[in-house]
Amino acid sequence: MAAVLIVEDDQERQAVIAEVVGRLGHRVVLAGDGRAALTAAVAHRPDLIIADVDTPHVDSARMRRGLREHPTTADVPVVLITAHQPPGDTELAEAEAVTVVPASFSAEELTETLRGCLEAPAEARGPDFTEALLRSLDAGVVACDLEGRLVVINQPVRDFFGDDSLGVPARDWAERFKLRRDDGSPLDPDDVALYRALRGEEVQHDVILAHDRQDRPRWFAVNARPVRDAAGQVLGAVAAVHDVTAEHHQHQYERCKSEVLKVLVHATDTASAGAQVLRAMADGLGWPYLRLWLVDPVTDRLRPAATHLAPGSPPIELPPALDRGEGLAGSCWERGEPIWVPDLRAPDIPVLIRPAEAGHYRAALAVPVRSAEKVVGVFSCFIHEHQDPDPALTLLLTGIAGHVGAYLERRRSEELSHQLAASVGEYIALVGHELRTPLTSIGTYTDLIAEEPDQTTVGEIRELLTVIERNNARLRSLVERLLDLSALETGQAELLTAEVDLASVVAAAAAGFSVRTDLPERLTVPGDRDRLRQVAENLIGNAVKHSPEGGMIQVSLTTDEDAAVLTVTDSGIGIPAGERDRLFARLYRASNARHSDIPGAGLGLALSRAIVELHGGSITLDEHEGGGTVATVRLPRRPGTIGPARPGRPDETLGGNH
Repeated sequence: MAAVLIVEDDQERQAVIAEVVGRLGHRVVLAGDGRAALTAAVAHRPDLIIADVDTPHVDSARMRRGLREHPTTADVPVVLITAHQPPGDTELAEAEAVTVVPASFSAEELTETLRGCLEAPAEARGPDFTEALLRSLDAGVVACDLEGRLVVINQPVRDFFGDDSLGVPARDWAERFKLRRDDGSPLDPDDVALYRALRGEEVQHDVILAHDRQDRPRWFAVNARPVRDAAGQVLGAVAAVHDVTAEHHQHQYERCKSEVLKVLVHATDTASAGAQVLRAMADGLGWPYLRLWLVDPVTDRLRPAATHLAPGSPPIELPPALDRGEGLAGSCWERGEPIWVPDLRAPDIPVLIRPAEAGHYRAALAVPVRSAEKVVGVFSCFIHEHQDPDPALTLLLTGIAGHVGAYLERRRSEELSHQLAASVGEYIALVGHELRTPLTSIGTYTDLIAEEPDQTTVGEIRELLTVIERNNARLRSLVERLLDLSALETGQAELLTAEVDLASVVAAAAAGFSVRTDLPERLTVPGDRDRLRQVAENLIGNAVKHSPEGGMIQVSLTTDEDAAVLTVTDSGIGIPAGERDRLFARLYRASNARHSDIPGAGLGLALSRAIVELHGGSITLDEHEGGGTVATVRLPRRPGTIGPARPGRPDETLGGNH
């Protein structure tokens, strides 16, 4: 198939010639005047030129001289069409036309003439090197005439903008194809690189943003310059268009990773770290919706830890928890590998997407968050555009997820390290106070008894013996609780598991105190009845000790998904600032409790935490809005989620709550 350049300002005659050339099976390039023809021929060498003798701006003779002056077009054959001059006219000879066709030609005459020209040996026409070259280039090539009409668009540009892009003037491309600058702002029509080159400007690496026919963003670097004749006169402009999307993404990903690492370095706690990481990812990648899910160890389900929603983007209504394999995040958790959904509306998507997830977004992906070899969470992302799997982006997100997993592991290690350091310090305090004080009393009163005369009766020293007995019991209790805690933490103490009515356990623990209760008729959990009562008594006892006489203490038991939730709320002295995380360390007592002479050894919360965690649950302390403290225990209601245990007898009090 040959390329035929038709130079004709008469629209009807131009259409007839184009029709004849098309029926012969060749490609048509149109130009309305001689100047545009020169620009088109230099930018994309034709196999044949059909030109009217009297073309505007540059006549056929001058056009042919211009073609001869350029090495790539010097041998292009020309067919002239004349309406007024006879074929033997000397002016026609100057144009060196291979043949002359009268303007009154018939379709049959023109067909035969052109067939003879186009079917001549290749040596007579010259190789179609330029066409093959332009077609094989990775870069796009666009050329326009002096009026801004496009005369050349090679295949890479056509593939992106469509075959009808040839009919769009250079100045209209910004509006027609919604071109934007690198920063996303609209591109002004006068700033289109090809149009700037037409004004005589040399344009280098002008980066623009465009969207393909699937609405995917692509970045292009454009180099453009004017096309000039031998005298330096501008005939048109040509531009080379390079796809730099991969390079843009590489820089974008590096910036995003850097911002995430900054967040993790400076984050003060895990709660704020998640939200800040999502914000950094959204800013760096331009994504409208991201969510971080973390595995709840109590219920073994995914729960949202942080969500980022860009302004103006629609939210996604998702449940408060997901099971393995449920939705995008649950499927990612179950598989333990990234999941891409390029098009949420496609019939063959790789996971079962919930309707809310596909409501307003086009593509989605999810990446597992690992701590060591265990999946502890999932990043899920939803975007407006079609998004094909991108290995570089997968690597970035996997790396970010790995850093977040390492951060969570490090925070846990730091917490354990602080607890250990606090334990060592408190053991020293124990020797100095909890052990030395009763031992001093025992030793002192023993000395007093030893100094009594031999004839002293037991009745006379009974009060001294009572003090010794009380301090001895205090020491024995302290040692027994320390040994019990050590056994629980090392796994040497086993849980006697059975189906337990937690409502009756809490009711029995609260019976010895003046507290308000809000308990269901029955709420069963798998666990050790005596150990769970120990937890309830510790928490209720703490609330009573740390509250003023007549203060409000509320004990409630509810359900949360697959967990039972015990809440003890008091109006007491509260938690000193900065001490909340240390209250579960063994032997640690809050500073306000020590200064208030409230009795205690600092073991109740440590024991409670050990018991709750062996049941697969969690225990937290928070400040109460009206003053005081809220202790919350969450226990799994499903079997198979508790720690070292052995089977026990079923709870014999099922069905009652008092």
